[in-house]
Amino acid sequence: MKLKLSSLSLSLLAALSYQAAADESRTAAPLETIEVTGDFQRESLQTLSASASVMGEVEMTHRGASYLDELLNSTANVNFTAGASRGRFVQIRGVGLRSQFVDPITPSVGMLVDGINYSGLGGSALLFDIDQVTLYRGPQGTRFGADAMGGLIDLQSHAPTQDTDLKLRIGAGNYNSYEAGLAAGTGLTENTAARFSLYQRGSDGYVDNLYLDKPTQDQEERLARFKLSSQLTDALTVNLAVHHINIDNGYDGFTLDNTRNSVANQPGKDTQKSDAFALSALYTGLSAFDIELQGTGLQADTEYSYDEDWTCHDATQAELCAAGLHPDHYVGFDNYLRDHERGSLEMKLKDKQGDWVIGAYAQRRDVALSRRNATFKSHYDVSNQAVFGQKVTHLNEQTRLITGLRVERYDSEYTDSNGFAIDQDDTMVGGKLALEYQVVPRTMIYTSLSRGYKVGGANGEALAKAKDDGFSIPASAFSFEPEYLWNAEFGVKGQSEDKKHTLAVTAFYMEREDMQLKQWQVSGVQFAGFISNAGKGENYGLEIEGQRLITDQLTLNYSLGYLDTKIEDFVTTSGENFDGREQAQAPKYQYAFSADYSVLENLVVTLGLEGKDDYFFSDSHNEQAPSQNLINASVSYYGEQWSLTAWGRNLADRDVPVRGFYIMNDPRIGYETSRYVQYGEPRVFGLTFSYDL
Repeated sequence: MKLKLSSLSLSLLAALSYQAAADESRTAAPLETIEVTGDFQRESLQTLSASASVMGEVEMTHRGASYLDELLNSTANVNFTAGASRGRFVQIRGVGLRSQFVDPITPSVGMLVDGINYSGLGGSALLFDIDQVTLYRGPQGTRFGADAMGGLIDLQSHAPTQDTDLKLRIGAGNYNSYEAGLAAGTGLTENTAARFSLYQRGSDGYVDNLYLDKPTQDQEERLARFKLSSQLTDALTVNLAVHHINIDNGYDGFTLDNTRNSVANQPGKDTQKSDAFALSALYTGLSAFDIELQGTGLQADTEYSYDEDWTCHDATQAELCAAGLHPDHYVGFDNYLRDHERGSLEMKLKDKQGDWVIGAYAQRRDVALSRRNATFKSHYDVSNQAVFGQKVTHLNEQTRLITGLRVERYDSEYTDSNGFAIDQDDTMVGGKLALEYQVVPRTMIYTSLSRGYKVGGANGEALAKAKDDGFSIPASAFSFEPEYLWNAEFGVKGQSEDKKHTLAVTAFYMEREDMQLKQWQVSGVQFAGFISNAGKGENYGLEIEGQRLITDQLTLNYSLGYLDTKIEDFVTTSGENFDGREQAQAPKYQYAFSADYSVLENLVVTLGLEGKDDYFFSDSHNEQAPSQNLINASVSYYGEQWSLTAWGRNLADRDVPVRGFYIMNDPRIGYETSRYVQYGEPRVFGLTFSYDL
C-alpha cells in the first residue's frame, strides 16, 4: 500500500513539472507563496516536512465563515462534531475527542490563537481579523506535546504594523443572523505598533422550540483582541496579545423525532467567558543564538447544559408534550459549570541560521467543575514540565535531516465531592525524524517518522455511578492509561515552473498504542460515559491538496482525502466486540473543489462542492452519519477599498448530522434503544460588506 501511494505521489509531481512547459503561453500572475511556522521557524508551506493546510481571509470571505467549523470541510481528512452550539470538537485523520461531560480530558487536537493555548475551549475559534488558519496533521510531539497528538490548529490574527489601517465588516443573513466587526492598527512611536479588534455576531440558530415559541439554540458571540509590538532596542522585541471572549449561546440540539423542532421546557446553554494574554520577548543580541521567552495566562468560565428528557410536561399542551406526560416519563436537566485557569512559561534558544533549537516548558492547568446545582463537584489540577530540542543537519545542498525530541512530565490530582482522590504521573517521550530532499528549487520530497502522546486520567463519572447508582462498572474503568501514536509519512510538494500550480501529496501510516476510546454503560434511561484503553488502532491514508491557476480569470482549488482506520482488541463493558471495526469520526473519503472565476476585473464568482463518506458517530455503538455532498457559492464585488460578498453554504439544504447517540429516551415506545441525531447548519446565506483603509 505504501509503495503504491509513493508511486502515485511521484507520478503526480512528474506530471506537474512537465505541465509547466505547456503553459508558458499563459500570462496569469503566479500563485502566492504561503508561509507557516511549523518546525520552530517561519518557512514556506512547500518546504515543510509535514501535511498542513492553510486557510486565509479570501477563503473565509467567500465561505461567509465566522467560526472555525465553517472552514473545516474544505480540508482533507478533517472532521468535527458538535453536541453543542458549535462544532467545537475536531478530529484529524480519525483522531480527536467528540464531547466532554463530567470527566476532565486532554484534547487530541491542540488549538492555538496568537500563541495562547485554547485546546479544549473550541468556542474561542472566531475568525474576525484572523490573518491565517494553519492546520497541521499528525503528531506535533516536539513542538507542542500532549495536546496535539493528532494534530494542531494555529490561528493567527493580524499583527500590528507601523502602517495605519482600518477594517470594518458588517454582515446579515437568514435566521436573523448579523455580524459587526471593527479592527484598527497604527504605529504609536517609531518602534511600537498596536492593533485592536472588536467583533459581535448573533443568530437565532437552527432550532425552533415549539413549546416555548422561540429559537433556543441562538448564538450571541462577542470578541475583543489587542496586540502590541515594540522594538525596545535593536536586539530586543516584545509582543503582547490580550483576548476577551464572551459567548452566550443556547443549546437545544436533540429531539425525540429527530427534527429541528424542539419541545424541551428547559433548554440549555453553551457559554464561555474568558480572558487571556500572551507576552513574548525575542533577544537577538548574542552572537551564537537568539533567546525567546513567552508567558501565557488564561481564565475561563464555561457552562454546558441541556434538557435531558427533551420534552415538556404541560397538561394544557397535551399534543406537544405527549412524551413528557406519558406515565413512564422522567424529568432531567444536566449542567456542567467549569472554571478554567491556565498558565505557561516557555524559553527557547534558537540558532541564528535556524539549524537548531532547544527549550524548556512549564504549564499548570486547574479545572473546577460544579454539576447539577453543585450536587457534584470535582477539581482537576495538572502540572507538566518539558524539555525539547530540534536539530537540522544539512547532509548536502539538497538534503536535510531533521531530528527532534521532547520529554514531558505530567502530574495530575483529581478529587471530587464523592470522596475520590486519584493522583497520576506520567513521563512521556515524543519527537520527529524527517529527511527532506529538494529535487529542484520548486520540488521537495520528504519522509518522516513522528511520535505523539496523550496523558491518562480518571473517570470520575464512572466512579460516581458505581458508588451511588449501583452501575456494574469494572474497576479497570475507573482510570485509563496514556496513549501513544506513531506516524510515518511520505510526501511530495511542488510548484510548476510557471508558478501557476501548487500541489502537495502525502501518504501516511499511523499506529495508536493503548488507544483511548469513549464508551457508555447504559441502565434504563441512565447512562455513564468513560474512557478506556483498546489494544491499538491503525490509521492510514492519502491527502492531496492543490491550487491551479487555469487562466487569467479562473482558479481551481482542490483537496482529496482517503482514510482507512481500524480498532484492534476492544470489547466494551457490555460485551460488544468492536475488534476490526472502523474508528469513529473517520470517513473513508473526503473531497472539496472550488473554482474562482473573475467575470469582470472586480467581480468574482466562486462555486464549491464538498463531501465526505459515511462514518461512525461513536466507538461504542454502530450508528453512522450518512455520506454528504454540499454546494457552496459566493459572488464578490471589489471596489478600491471595499468589497461586497453574497455567500451561501449548503445551498441544497441537506440535513447533516453533527452528533449522534444510540440510547433510550422515549417513553412512548417503551424506552426502546433508538438513534438520535443533532443536525448542523441547514441552508445559510448572507451578505457581507468589508471596508479596508
